[in-house]
Amino acid sequence: MVKLAAVILAAGKSTRMKSRMSKVVFPLAGRPLISYSVNAAKSLGANPILVVAGPDQNDVEVIVKEMGARLVYQREALGTAHAVLTARKALSQFSGHVLILCGDVPLIRCQTLETFVHHVINERATCGVLTMELQESGAYGRIIRDLDGCVTRIVEAVDAKGDDLAVREVNTGIFCVEKTWLYQTLKKIEPKNQKKEYYLTDIIHYAIREGQKIVAVKGKDPREFLGINTRADLAEVSKMMRERINLQHMLAGVGIVEPSQTYIDADVKIGADTTIWPNTFLIGKTMVGDGCTIENGVVIKDAKVGDGVHIKSCTVIEESAIGKDAVVGPFSRIRPASLIGRGVRIGNFVEIKKSELLDGAKANHLSYLGDAHVGARVNIGCGTITCNYDGINKHRTIIEEGAFIGSDTQFVAPVRIGKNATIGAGSTITKDVPPEALALSRAPQVIVKNWRPKNKANKASKASKASKASKLQY
Repeated sequence: MVKLAAVILAAGKSTRMKSRMSKVVFPLAGRPLISYSVNAAKSLGANPILVVAGPDQNDVEVIVKEMGARLVYQREALGTAHAVLTARKALSQFSGHVLILCGDVPLIRCQTLETFVHHVINERATCGVLTMELQESGAYGRIIRDLDGCVTRIVEAVDAKGDDLAVREVNTGIFCVEKTWLYQTLKKIEPKNQKKEYYLTDIIHYAIREGQKIVAVKGKDPREFLGINTRADLAEVSKMMRERINLQHMLAGVGIVEPSQTYIDADVKIGADTTIWPNTFLIGKTMVGDGCTIENGVVIKDAKVGDGVHIKSCTVIEESAIGKDAVVGPFSRIRPASLIGRGVRIGNFVEIKKSELLDGAKANHLSYLGDAHVGARVNIGCGTITCNYDGINKHRTIIEEGAFIGSDTQFVAPVRIGKNATIGAGSTITKDVPPEALALSRAPQVIVKNWRPKNKANKASKASKASKASKLQY
């Protein structure tokens, strides 16, 4: 059995991100950046998983603990070798290989890491380094090999000179090293470079000098190793992650009309034969069933959508559940803690807040239902409002099954409408209505014959006088 621990370097500041947030907590497809490295280490069975952060990165600590990893602090920013050295005490009881990852490289695939680690272990190597080949080496450390193809050193970009500048194979920053030798060697490293930092890459020099076995494994796709230093980098990596996520869903039977304009977070689950139209956002831990239609402009966040649901254009759904075969929208808003039952119809410009509409209920037009229980097969007329807030507290409206609610009704909560009751249009309901009853709340209609508003009568009188004066002049 392979014994593997992971040390994830996450102490970099957000200087180039221009932010007070730590770089590794920036969101990418609904997850913080650091989570991708932690999850990759978990997938390999690494234990323990240690994240190295700076002393002021409290936002990193919260996320790391939630993911079941452990945080260690690098009190001074003295380089990558020093960062790994800070994890020594936490690994005192561990024996095996240590996988060293970067917390700002989220596109790395688990399969790539698995291939790399297994190669290092199978070759019984003391030290392994994961490399990639670039057209432009840029700021990456160059992998220098001898004529036999063996790695002789890694030269950091700022220290590269002469022929080293032209080398295209570069260091990804990912290592797999035998733990005991690693920490014995890290104590020997000296800051003999322009930055006066302790470079992790210097372990290659000591491994060669001591005759330790080194393997360098070249990754197939350089895009997996793209690091994030600026918001422009984040946008570019986000685009690549979105393409990857959308492709996985399409290969699993989801229809995405325009992938470049469809935004699906990493933890979203979607059933087969669901069709998603452009400019749609599926966010957080949203779950969408089989055979659904999600039209353009829809936003669904942390919600559960049952099979066969039709979400029409420009609808927003948050932290709620939508039952099978329901139709919602267009231009509807389902706010948190709402339950929409099977076959329910929610129409245009209807807002639901912390309410449940049971199977077959309908609210098709221009209504607000807040803190309400709406029973099965209830019909909510256009312009219905639950007046749930008295300025201090929220109150419930209960409408039992089969009730018919006429248009332009206001329910002043708390109030209960009985089973199969009917509410006349234009009513303001302040008292409970018993089952099977009709409730009306209207002033009697009054008709005044031959009535004209005073302002109209005055205008007519003035017009008549002006007409007479005009005739006299002629």
